[in-house]
Amino acid sequence: MLKNLMAKLGKGGAKVDLVLDREDYTPGEPVSGELTIQGGTVEQKINRIDVELLMSIRVKERDFSHVIARFPFHESFTVHPEEKKSFPFSCELPQDLPLSGNQVVYYFITHLDIAAGVDHSDHDYIRVHPPHRLQKVLTAFEELGLREKYDSRSFNGYVQEFELFPTSFLQDRVEEVEFVAAYEDTGLRLMLEVDLFSFFGEKEIRREVHLENELLDESDRLVEHLQSLLLEMVENPDAYAYPRFSGTSGEHKHGGFSKIGGAVGGFAAGVLGGVVLSELMDELTEDEAEAAEEEESSEEETPEEESEEEGGFFEDLFGGESEEGDDEGGFFGDLFEGDDE
Repeated sequence: MLKNLMAKLGKGGAKVDLVLDREDYTPGEPVSGELTIQGGTVEQKINRIDVELLMSIRVKERDFSHVIARFPFHESFTVHPEEKKSFPFSCELPQDLPLSGNQVVYYFITHLDIAAGVDHSDHDYIRVHPPHRLQKVLTAFEELGLREKYDSRSFNGYVQEFELFPTSFLQDRVEEVEFVAAYEDTGLRLMLEVDLFSFFGEKEIRREVHLENELLDESDRLVEHLQSLLLEMVENPDAYAYPRFSGTSGEHKHGGFSKIGGAVGGFAAGVLGGVVLSELMDELTEDEAEAAEEEESSEEETPEEESEEEGGFFEDLFGGESEEGDDEGGFFGDLFEGDDE
């Protein structure tokens, strides 16, 4: 009697455990394992078992989740005390999933529906790694001294972005190299974006390239080819300032690229693109509002405050000394000693 009561309250009830054959996969691969139900201290009726595969994407400190697929086991059965039942489990991952990273997480949730008792659930995380061809590109970039940033593999509402920073090659000329990718039968298509250092902040240049399968299979040639592409972009930035790429005028820089079949992260665009874009637009609107407030505040400075400053226009322009004597450089000092970040 007491055992039945405790089981209804969740103490000593049946439990479920999804045991996968492995935790690491690539897009399109089959996932297999075993679904195990362990009986508790009393006999219990199991109404159903549901397994869900979820994708969670972090954007601007917010998490967005989507159920990729559900795998129901609707047949009810009875599990006796301490009895163990097992069922085979298998599914297949979609081809165009975003890859796992600090911004993208995948996991299975298994729900055990217990009649007249407290249900039990189980969480199992998996990692989705780059397919062979894309991994070749990432490895080649790493050999060039370009390493993935902590927030690389983020999802921008259209595709997944890969962000790299230079540790040796082009370190003094390039702040960041970014790319998006699409799988094609003949190879891999990349949209390369390079952020160059300049006196006026950073300058973005872009270039769309296609890497043939034969090239991807030759590691040394691939490294040399990517090095040549980047050098050409850096040394001729004006030629790549306004690149031609798929998409209509006025849309996001990756909007057209996401329409190419096989775009990495294309699956997320179909199920979460709208809410992610909405979040990004809200963030942009907030930034613009803050900038407008700062501008309005600066315009409200009174003439009396301005008249208290010594030296006037020309002294400020050519670097006149402040009352404290430590404000050097004036207008040109601010211009050429600004923060590089």
